[in-house]
Amino acid sequence: MAEWDDGTETPPGGVYHSRSLIRTLTNPVPPMHLGPRPFLVVVLVLAGLGAVWSLARPAADTSAASPTSTSLDLPSHAPFTQVLDRFVRMPRVDYAALADDREGLDRYLASLAATSPEALEVASRDEALAFWINAYNACMLKLVIDHYPIRAGGVGLFGSVRNRVAGYPDNSVWQIRDVFTRNHCEVAGASRSQDEIEHEIIRPTFEEPRIHFAVNCAAVSCPVLWPMAYEPETLDEQLDRAVRHLMANEEHFRLEPGPPATLRLNKVLDWYADDFGGHDGLRSFFAGYLIGERRETVLRPDTSVRFFEYDWTLNDTLD
Repeated sequence: MAEWDDGTETPPGGVYHSRSLIRTLTNPVPPMHLGPRPFLVVVLVLAGLGAVWSLARPAADTSAASPTSTSLDLPSHAPFTQVLDRFVRMPRVDYAALADDREGLDRYLASLAATSPEALEVASRDEALAFWINAYNACMLKLVIDHYPIRAGGVGLFGSVRNRVAGYPDNSVWQIRDVFTRNHCEVAGASRSQDEIEHEIIRPTFEEPRIHFAVNCAAVSCPVLWPMAYEPETLDEQLDRAVRHLMANEEHFRLEPGPPATLRLNKVLDWYADDFGGHDGLRSFFAGYLIGERRETVLRPDTSVRFFEYDWTLNDTLD
């Protein structure tokens, strides 16, 4: 787990005071034989004031002119909430409308692109995690509308064979060439892929299994995209809400009494079971959200864990 510093760094470029200059002004050297004593005092005072000005001025000018100066502020996620509120129709997304009016999404993506890596390094854990979850979801929306309407045939011969064998629908995101591995989205100073954001940044850095209920891959079977962005101040509550929402849908979570009992889950939780500690870890994880007999049933060692088939149909309101 990465360590996080919730404090802020003091920005460079402050004015530094010269102790030797202060000593000179408060304890002037004996007058030299260059003229009357008042004249020398005036000269010394003027020289001292000039020195103070020369020390203070370069720091201000350098800071203002520096082309590499960066902000340590993360972007507001409120503009992304506005986009989501307009175009998300839980559990689906109105991609046609978003493709026709993408200005708000593009502005938010521009703010992600302009974010400095240094800002993320000094951010709190929840600030950074909320940033990357929103980045994944915003970049996924961009990827879909960049290719909307999605149709079969754009992935080459190998991709077409793969899609046919796997049974991916004609409007699945798998019809986009290199959908999860292409570097297509500028975030924090680099062009990134969906896989990089999820598997190289979010999962290893934060070790938070609940992200699998929050990142949305634009498929019908994917845990839903919410009509609001994730915010650091409410992140824990939002992630718990996403878990409970999935558990309330029997197409994603079902406890079959048996005997023997079976816990049937969304296929995503099979692919990433190791993030929960395997099948035993999945039972323990969901037991934390259950009470009474259902909790006891989930925790029984003879309760098996099975998974639903995954539907890669695009989560489009038109389908």
